[in-house]
Amino acid sequence: MNTAEKVDILDLLIDVLMEHERRLNDISERIEALLNSLAETIEPQEMEETPEPEAPIPREIKILIVDDDEFLVDTFQLLLEDSGFEVDTALTGSQALVMASRRSYDLAILDYKLPDMTGVQLSNELKKRTRDINTILLTGQVEAYGDGLLDGVSDGVLLKPVSPEELIKITEKLGKG
Repeated sequence: MNTAEKVDILDLLIDVLMEHERRLNDISERIEALLNSLAETIEPQEMEETPEPEAPIPREIKILIVDDDEFLVDTFQLLLEDSGFEVDTALTGSQALVMASRRSYDLAILDYKLPDMTGVQLSNELKKRTRDINTILLTGQVEAYGDGLLDGVSDGVLLKPVSPEELIKITEKLGKG
């Protein structure tokens, strides 16, 4: 193809594009006229859209579970995560304290008897660091619970074995702070 033919093709393309541009401008003008016409016929209160109230964004509740029974910890974690909670776990009080120094929690579920400290000691340490944290003590020792030894040392007490419903109910109640 020689230069003259190339120039002719380019001129043809330019003409086609200019025609499309004119048509688009005509369409845009028609749409604008229609919108203006509609705006004049609609009552002002109809035009004002009532915004829907924004639903509050749910804050994910952070929970720390501390127990030396790995099966129990894993089970609690699965149950609570399935219910929408964010869960971390530790097997000792020392691990829990390290985790709590790196992240804040809304609720800590603590075994009464841990290998390196008691749940009461851990609860006190966690509450020193984070005043807003709630703690729940887990115990299989009915006598500790029945004798009032755990009164006032935590925000709740659960006797083992704990039903899934009971765990979720107390977590929802105390996890919100």
